[in-house]
This record gives sequence, structure tokens and C-alpha cells, in this order.
Amino acid sequence: MLKRGAMKKILSLVALLGTVAGSASAAPYYLSQPVGGALTPYDWQPVYSIEGVYNFVDGDFLPDTYGARLNFSLYNNAVSTVRHQFSISAGYEYGSDTFTGNFANHNLDFKTELSRIPLTLGYDANIVLTDHVMLDLGAKAGYAWGEIEGKADDLGSASDSVGGFTFALDAGIKIQCSESIYVKVGYEFSRTFYGKVIEDRFNANYGQHSIVIGVGALF
Repeated sequence: MLKRGAMKKILSLVALLGTVAGSASAAPYYLSQPVGGALTPYDWQPVYSIEGVYNFVDGDFLPDTYGARLNFSLYNNAVSTVRHQFSISAGYEYGSDTFTGNFANHNLDFKTELSRIPLTLGYDANIVLTDHVMLDLGAKAGYAWGEIEGKADDLGSASDSVGGFTFALDAGIKIQCSESIYVKVGYEFSRTFYGKVIEDRFNANYGQHSIVIGVGALF
């Protein structure tokens, strides 16, 4: 379940999405309707994008995180209704929070810090909905490096550098604002597998429910 206060954050982000979509509805650019057929090297366009993410972490004594990631993609414009996209992404996410609970047989307050650096390969299907709006459905997988640190006044601190497999599934709306610029707002579910960390006390195989807002440029 989402942590306390998460619903308020989601509602704020949904309101932001409505503002972006409303202003983009008057965009002068219309998606082209290319001729179908076999793909050629000239059909692939390089795309560079940056995304901001807020992650609601689904794990015991783990904080929500936020961060950014950079994407490089090859995007094809050769099919009128489905545009394929292959990408490589790298990002950085960080969060900290203070919890009250039983730790090492002590009932106390302690602070947890969580950082993650994911590197993934992905595929997206961009499905044309209107003249300048697409539904973006994607999946990615790769490896994530991270660090988890726990601090308590009575017990000191302990940390682990970790790494493990990560994957994500996402869905969003991509609005083409011009021939080369688009904005994207979406939801993503991801899971990272680190195993037990900090003297085998934390199970760090955690999931994330994420809100993603990004902008990209086609060349």
C-alpha cells in the first residue's frame, strides 16, 4: 500500500498532467501519416529525453525516493498507428525518512537512506490516439546499483552497497508539441532484487510505484 501522504502527491501530479494536456491540445503540430512497409535505416530517428521521477517505495522501513534519468532511444516513424522505440536509460534516485519500529531487538526511531542507480534497456510501443497524442506502453530491464544506510542514536549506523536485477513496466501519455519536441506523463511499476542487506536485517527486494514526467527531442 502507498505510504501516508502519497495520495495527496498523486492528486497534485494528476492536476499538473491536466494542465499540460490542456495547453498542448492547441499544439499546431500533427503527427505525420507515413507510408507503411519494411523498415529501412532511414526510418529510425535518435531521441534524447530527460525524465523526473517520484517513487513510492513499497518496502518495510524504506523511504520514498525521487530523481532523474537520461534516455537515448531509436524511434521509428514508418508505421502510422504504432511507432516502435528501443532505448537505453541511466538514472539516479535518492530518498531518506525516519521510522519508528523494532530494530535489533530495540524499539526506537531510526533513519533510513536509500539510493539507486539503474541502467536498463527498454522497448516502447507508441500508439497513435489523436493527431498529436500517443499512448506509450513500455517495458525495460537491467541492473541497479544502490546503497542502503540505517542510523539510530543508540546503535550507531550501518550501511550496505548493493546491486541486483531490476525491471519496470510503464504506461503514459506522450504529447507531440512540435515536429521534434514531445512531453510525457506516465505511471511506472518497477521492482529491484537486492536480497538481504545490513547484517541480513532488511529485505531489500522492493517495488516502486512511480510518477514520471519527461521531455524529449527527436533528431
